[in-house]
Amino acid sequence: MNPNEMMKMAKKMQAELEKKEDEIRAKSFTVEKQGITITFNGSRQMTSIKIDDALVDPDDTEILETMIIICSNEALEQIDQAYDEINNNGSKLNF
Repeated sequence: MNPNEMMKMAKKMQAELEKKEDEIRAKSFTVEKQGITITFNGSRQMTSIKIDDALVDPDDTEILETMIIICSNEALEQIDQAYDEINNNGSKLNF
Protein backbone atom coordinates (compact mmCIF):
# COMPACT_ATOMS: atom_id res chain seq x y z
CA MET A 1 0.00 0.00 0.00
CA ASN A 2 1.46 3.35 -0.99
CA PRO A 3 1.67 6.32 1.39
CA ASN A 4 -1.23 8.15 -0.27
CA GLU A 5 -3.54 5.17 0.22
CA MET A 6 -2.41 4.85 3.82
CA MET A 7 -3.13 8.55 4.40
CA LYS A 8 -6.59 8.22 2.85
CA MET A 9 -7.30 5.20 5.04
CA ALA A 10 -6.12 7.06 8.15
CA LYS A 11 -8.33 10.07 7.34
CA LYS A 12 -11.30 7.78 6.74
CA MET A 13 -10.71 6.02 10.07
CA GLN A 14 -10.41 9.40 11.83
CA ALA A 15 -13.71 10.54 10.32
CA GLU A 16 -15.39 7.29 11.42
CA LEU A 17 -14.00 7.68 14.93
CA GLU A 18 -15.25 11.27 15.14
CA LYS A 19 -18.69 10.14 13.96
CA LYS A 20 -18.82 7.45 16.65
CA GLU A 21 -17.71 9.96 19.30
CA ASP A 22 -20.49 12.32 18.17
CA GLU A 23 -22.96 9.44 18.52
CA ILE A 24 -21.78 8.79 22.08
CA ARG A 25 -22.05 12.50 22.96
CA ALA A 26 -25.66 12.42 21.72
CA LYS A 27 -26.54 9.34 23.81
CA SER A 28 -27.98 9.27 27.30
CA PHE A 29 -26.54 7.01 29.98
CA THR A 30 -29.02 6.25 32.76
CA VAL A 31 -28.54 4.31 35.98
CA GLU A 32 -31.34 3.48 38.43
CA LYS A 33 -30.65 2.08 41.86
CA GLN A 34 -32.94 1.88 44.85
CA GLY A 35 -35.21 4.75 43.84
CA ILE A 36 -32.57 7.07 42.41
CA THR A 37 -32.31 7.60 38.66
CA ILE A 38 -29.43 9.61 37.22
CA THR A 39 -28.85 10.43 33.55
CA PHE A 40 -25.70 11.79 31.93
CA ASN A 41 -25.09 12.66 28.30
CA GLY A 42 -22.04 11.34 26.49
CA SER A 43 -20.20 14.57 27.26
CA ARG A 44 -20.28 13.55 30.93
CA GLN A 45 -22.84 16.20 31.91
CA MET A 46 -25.58 15.21 34.32
CA THR A 47 -28.89 15.95 32.60
CA SER A 48 -31.38 14.49 35.06
CA ILE A 49 -31.72 13.20 38.58
CA LYS A 50 -34.88 11.72 40.05
CA ILE A 51 -35.25 10.69 43.67
CA ASP A 52 -38.14 8.66 45.01
CA ASP A 53 -39.96 10.67 47.68
CA ALA A 54 -39.64 7.76 50.11
CA LEU A 55 -35.87 8.25 50.15
CA VAL A 56 -35.99 11.86 51.27
CA ASP A 57 -35.42 11.96 55.02
CA PRO A 58 -33.90 15.24 56.19
CA ASP A 59 -32.58 13.51 59.30
CA ASP A 60 -30.69 10.85 57.33
CA THR A 61 -29.17 12.17 54.11
CA GLU A 62 -26.06 9.99 54.19
CA ILE A 63 -27.67 7.01 52.42
CA LEU A 64 -29.19 9.27 49.78
CA GLU A 65 -25.87 11.01 49.18
CA THR A 66 -24.07 7.67 48.89
CA MET A 67 -26.60 6.32 46.39
CA ILE A 68 -26.29 9.46 44.25
CA ILE A 69 -22.52 9.02 44.16
CA ILE A 70 -22.83 5.33 43.28
CA CYS A 71 -25.31 6.00 40.46
CA SER A 72 -23.24 8.88 39.10
CA ASN A 73 -20.04 6.86 39.08
CA GLU A 74 -21.73 3.93 37.36
CA ALA A 75 -23.17 6.17 34.64
CA LEU A 76 -19.75 7.75 34.08
CA GLU A 77 -18.21 4.27 33.84
CA GLN A 78 -20.73 3.43 31.11
CA ILE A 79 -19.62 6.51 29.18
CA ASP A 80 -15.96 5.56 29.61
CA GLN A 81 -16.70 2.03 28.38
CA ALA A 82 -18.48 3.39 25.30
CA TYR A 83 -15.45 5.55 24.46
CA ASP A 84 -13.04 2.68 25.19
CA GLU A 85 -15.00 0.44 22.85
CA ILE A 86 -14.77 2.81 19.89
CA ASN A 87 -11.13 3.64 20.61
CA ASN A 88 -10.16 -0.03 20.81
CA ASN A 89 -12.09 -0.91 17.66
CA GLY A 90 -10.95 2.20 15.82
CA SER A 91 -7.28 1.61 16.45
CA LYS A 92 -7.12 -1.62 14.46
CA LEU A 93 -5.39 -0.80 11.21
CA ASN A 94 -5.65 -3.25 8.34
CA PHE A 95 -2.55 -2.50 6.28
